[in-house]
Amino acid sequence: MARVQSPPGLAQIQAAGTYSEQAVALRTLRDEIIGHVQRKEEYVQHGILDVLVEILQNSTRSPKRSSGKEPSQAGQPTALSEDDVVRLLALQLLASFANGGSAFLAPLHAAGVVPAIIPAISPNDNPSQVVLAALRMLSSMTASARLAQDADKTTSHLADVLFSTRSLEALCAILSQDSPDFGIQEQKRLVAGLISRLCKTTKDQNALAESGVLDALATILASFAVARGEVIPGAEVLGRADGLVDFIPRPAPPGADLASVLDALSTIVVHSRFRSYLLLQSPSILAVFPWAEFTAPAPETRAAWIALETHGLRPIRPRGPGAMDFLLPAIPILPPKARLGDFPPLGASPSREAFAANSNLSSFRFTGVEQSRGEVDDEEDSEEPESPLIPWLIHLVRTTDDLERVMAASLVASLFKAGFASPDREQYLAMLVIPVLYRLLSENDKEVPTPIQRAATVDSETTLRWTIMERTPEVLARLVGESGTLQKAASECGVIKLVAKLLKDSYAPHPVQLPPKLWSANPDRSNGETKELPPSRQLGLPGRVPAYAHKIQMRESALKLVAAMATLNHGHRDALIEADVAAYVVESLAPCPGKPKSSKDKSASEKGTGTDKDQPPYGLNPKTVIIAACHATRTLARGPSIVRTTLQDHGFAMPVYQLLKHPDPDVQIAASSAVINLVSNLSPMVKTLLDAGIMQTLCEHAHSLNPGLRLNALWALKHLVADLGNDLRKKCLEELEPGWLVQLISDDRSEEESRARARAEHRRTDADDDEDMESEGAYDGDSDWQRDWTWPGLNIGGPGRAVSPRLQQVSAKLTTLRDAEVNPTRRARNDSLAIQEQGLGFIRNLLLLPSNGELPDMVDHLFTEVGQDRLFAILADKLKVRVVNAFGRRATTSGSTRGRDVNNSNNNNTTLVLYPQARIVENLTYILVHIAASMPRHRQLVVAQTDLLKLLGAHLGSKDPGVRRALCQLFTNLTWLEDDGDKQPCAQRASELKRLGFLAKLEGMEQGDADLGVRERARAAIDQMKKPTLKDAQW
Repeated sequence: MARVQSPPGLAQIQAAGTYSEQAVALRTLRDEIIGHVQRKEEYVQHGILDVLVEILQNSTRSPKRSSGKEPSQAGQPTALSEDDVVRLLALQLLASFANGGSAFLAPLHAAGVVPAIIPAISPNDNPSQVVLAALRMLSSMTASARLAQDADKTTSHLADVLFSTRSLEALCAILSQDSPDFGIQEQKRLVAGLISRLCKTTKDQNALAESGVLDALATILASFAVARGEVIPGAEVLGRADGLVDFIPRPAPPGADLASVLDALSTIVVHSRFRSYLLLQSPSILAVFPWAEFTAPAPETRAAWIALETHGLRPIRPRGPGAMDFLLPAIPILPPKARLGDFPPLGASPSREAFAANSNLSSFRFTGVEQSRGEVDDEEDSEEPESPLIPWLIHLVRTTDDLERVMAASLVASLFKAGFASPDREQYLAMLVIPVLYRLLSENDKEVPTPIQRAATVDSETTLRWTIMERTPEVLARLVGESGTLQKAASECGVIKLVAKLLKDSYAPHPVQLPPKLWSANPDRSNGETKELPPSRQLGLPGRVPAYAHKIQMRESALKLVAAMATLNHGHRDALIEADVAAYVVESLAPCPGKPKSSKDKSASEKGTGTDKDQPPYGLNPKTVIIAACHATRTLARGPSIVRTTLQDHGFAMPVYQLLKHPDPDVQIAASSAVINLVSNLSPMVKTLLDAGIMQTLCEHAHSLNPGLRLNALWALKHLVADLGNDLRKKCLEELEPGWLVQLISDDRSEEESRARARAEHRRTDADDDEDMESEGAYDGDSDWQRDWTWPGLNIGGPGRAVSPRLQQVSAKLTTLRDAEVNPTRRARNDSLAIQEQGLGFIRNLLLLPSNGELPDMVDHLFTEVGQDRLFAILADKLKVRVVNAFGRRATTSGSTRGRDVNNSNNNNTTLVLYPQARIVENLTYILVHIAASMPRHRQLVVAQTDLLKLLGAHLGSKDPGVRRALCQLFTNLTWLEDDGDKQPCAQRASELKRLGFLAKLEGMEQGDADLGVRERARAAIDQMKKPTLKDAQW
């Protein structure tokens, strides 16, 4: 076969001997291929990408040669040299190829285009026009990656390169440019857009925050407040006192894009107290939004506030409303009422459930550890006033339009969930933000015409409307999750009916998923020619049409909102079930869904099948949709009646079980979290799942190196064994392996062991290259945390500038928050504690039997498998206060149930005091309660553990009422009289407990405990201890 001759344009570029000849050839090629996909394909197959990359690599510039100016003047428009013109044209050509569609991404990556472009984005080393062209090229690749069939892999590769250390310096320099030039503002908009679309992992979020990018974006946000004339009155006077006056930025120029800045900031700070506080305390935010007492100049302005406070419709706060509060209407704030919510699933911990709901919803990764809170003193937050930025963002939601509203709501949702809003701000969100988001969602919910459904490209107006539709449900989900007030407001607006409609619409059959192939003069050309070409000359898979990608994204967003609305209120869960969302949730659990059907019409043979494997009529569910469906399943399953009826009728059991064996660990974690509620409360699915082998699968996952998967598997096993007979309980313990269970519940590692484990798990998760691995590694291993971290905000003014005392104070708390989130040792310890809690809960439920006749056999089996003395030794060890690094600097943490390092330092030599957690103490106590409920000889055995009882007695004053109730029940069971033959041993047990001082403590609890349940159980325990020969009711 004759070799195909290269196109003349390519030959002209390769033959050019000067920059001017090369520029002419590049311009000719640019004019030839723009808007012509087939010509682009032809040039790619002949190696044009390698040629363009070589041009960029051979044009490495120095700052002086490239711009001819000092670095401080870089970024300004200037005349281009000949070699800069060549680089500009090469970048424009590459952008044109990237705009050709997702099929061009594979050869672009293979040719090394992205690494070759990165040096061109530095404004200190390149002219403004070159920087802008490079950013447009990266933006085009990102847009095409969104439509790619392997979108996750493509965007992950782009993020790895763009958020490297060198690239972050360039991004920070771009955002820090102080010029009203349109080209500069376009650079900033493109950078903000790249951050919003590519930043998906905690590692990247922390990198952006700590490199100064977050502070640069915060400065731009503050400039919009200056441009709108909404700076806090007296900010300059306060700024001079705090040394912050120079941080007040210039007004934002007309070409600046507020929505992109808000979106980028929200992407960085979401799900992190450290990064949220970093934004709130950024120098420009502090300078423009200082907190100060404010008195409205006109009495009528404050009249509404005074009237509400007078009539008891607002709490009288020690601090009056700030200046930004007067931009908002006065809202009645009713006093909080005690509400009886739904009972959580057996053994569920509110803190764990809250974390699961507020974790990153793109993956619903759940490790059961509150990484952001818990190691930072909450009293610090109560003493610090709310930042005026938060009411200003609410003001933006009310006064801006379209996408700016959504992004302002997204950022305020992140700050609110991080805990930096005042207690009464929730009512503002309910009355001022939720209705706006609902209206935006309903107004933009329009039917997509058939031509647009088939189109390979859509207009900007449609793109904007689709972006609003995709982002608004996700913002609503983050806002209302685990908030009864906001869920009620959303329900009253009609969100439940709307989200049900959106989910159903996402399953309407789409006419096409891939764009039609273009006509070719050689339709029968064999693929053999292209298969022999190098990867940089072979096109990849075609991308999806935008309308289909939008439909899949709406499916994911709607599932997130369904999950959020079902977290707390059973009435909301019932409303969702009545709207028939279950049929669509169960189909979303399948990678290849079928037609959603009601429970009566569902046929197992039709489930998950399509007429066309390449283009199934209901699309393909990516990993993010499957994970969102798992979380929706978990929250819907919080209603026991729903599990026994709707979820059972729709056959949720097997789809979830199949996901436990999914190759992606993120999906396994999400599926195991859904199983937790599916196997509790006498679920009818238990038999089906047992027959399928779920016990063996969960026991395998309980041995996983992934802490999130290990935790969820233990949690599910804990619920599973509660409803099984003795034979199956023994089989479950055998499958789990008693030795492994002992290791899990006694896993109190030293500091060095924790660091080694954290490093090993990080190396493993790095190899996985998953989309979202925030719970396994917040940075590049241990070394990133150990390095001395300095807040970039302290160096904004330059090395010779005096640091504001206010910023020094802020830096101390930032270091503490950062350590709580990033420190791999602490995170490994927290994961271990959460796993210990569930492991002890598993033993607790293992001994929870409906018939006391079976209990002695189970207790003896546990002693045989685990070891009687070994079990009691482990339980006693759990109750001891642990001191980590005892020879380091002293850190006191009195009055806390969770160990904290109160020194604001990253130094590993700080002493850390760890107190037993209330949930661990409660589970541990109930193990003893069940043992004591067995036989007299088992009660005698427990009373003989004097050291263990003394350690337990120290927790009679616990702040947690659950711990106190459990201890009272233990003493009741220990003094229970079995029969006449047990009179003397029972009296001896009561005497021993009195000798240890428990009777006096119980009498004090009976009289003065604030919890009614504790007082009642203390009274029962006292009666039996005083009258050990009388047979009272046993619990």
